[in-house]
Amino acid sequence: MKMSRHAIQTALAVSLLISAQTATAGNESRSKAYPLSNGLIEVVADFSENAIYWCGVGDYALLKLSKRGSDRIYVWQGPAQSAAKPGQRAVTFSFQPPAAGSGSTPLTTDVSIVGNSLSVGQAKRTCDERTASG
Repeated sequence: MKMSRHAIQTALAVSLLISAQTATAGNESRSKAYPLSNGLIEVVADFSENAIYWCGVGDYALLKLSKRGSDRIYVWQGPAQSAAKPGQRAVTFSFQPPAAGSGSTPLTTDVSIVGNSLSVGQAKRTCDERTASG
């Protein structure tokens, strides 16, 4: 079967577009953020990795809440059972530091440290990190 030059060019263009989208896909599709009461945000991820949770809350803060990149996000509760999606694990975040927090900002993205924080911009940048599974 002989393909026309136009058909070959179209097939190549579609193939390149799909490859480009796959190569630039980050962590955005791997988590979902849910607003809770008192301004808390719960992030449920398809697997447990720090960057996935931070990406979910950073993406939500920028796109849904129109927060500034310099605003801080704090871990309110580390990985635990989800209130929004029973049977799944989630991390809860806030824009206010929790009273039970560590009081310091360690240089880590560990979501098991209550009070740990990143700026909204830093959290959103974790969406670009590649993970072991993707």
